[in-house]
Amino acid sequence: MASQMKLTYFGGKGRAEATRLLFKLAGKDFIDCRLTKEEWAEFKPSTPKEQLPVLEVDGKMICESNAIARYVARELNLYGSSNWEAAVVDMIVDSCSGIFEQAVHVYLAKTEEEKVEAVKKTAEVLQSTEKLAVQLKKGKFILGDEASLADTALYSIIELLQELQKDLKMDEYPTISELIKNYIEIPAVADWLKTRPDNK
Repeated sequence: MASQMKLTYFGGKGRAEATRLLFKLAGKDFIDCRLTKEEWAEFKPSTPKEQLPVLEVDGKMICESNAIARYVARELNLYGSSNWEAAVVDMIVDSCSGIFEQAVHVYLAKTEEEKVEAVKKTAEVLQSTEKLAVQLKKGKFILGDEASLADTALYSIIELLQELQKDLKMDEYPTISELIKNYIEIPAVADWLKTRPDNK
């Protein structure tokens, strides 16, 4: 196990929240560094791609949010116990990345027509992820009795979508809804959701 890891991002949830949730889920301490715009301007040149988030581990720096989440999940035993389970986690995580890409279009839409089209495409990707979750789910969570990176990624993307689409109808995605309900009932997760600094 690596020494205490330092996750650096801005003040909001964004692309770092899934990794923060992994640490909380595992009960593992980490340094939750949140930069102001001024601090970011100073820190930026030292990062691999001049982007956030970054994770510092034993003097080394990891960039790209999914790479960070996967690294942390492996370190904290939240990536399954076999190569097949890791592949299951990857299928869900990659599906969530597809949802995120469409959600960005909803956020950036400049006209109502563009937004309607983006919402439609987001629903299509979400429905395909629901179908996948039905096939893969083995219990309370994707892998069975214990939550993993897969469930964390699902929760994170749905939370973002619900902020962007106030009228999102989650009853159209019953399996994902059940997974999220079970996830937020985990005591460590529930505590974080109540106390995290970026709560509005």
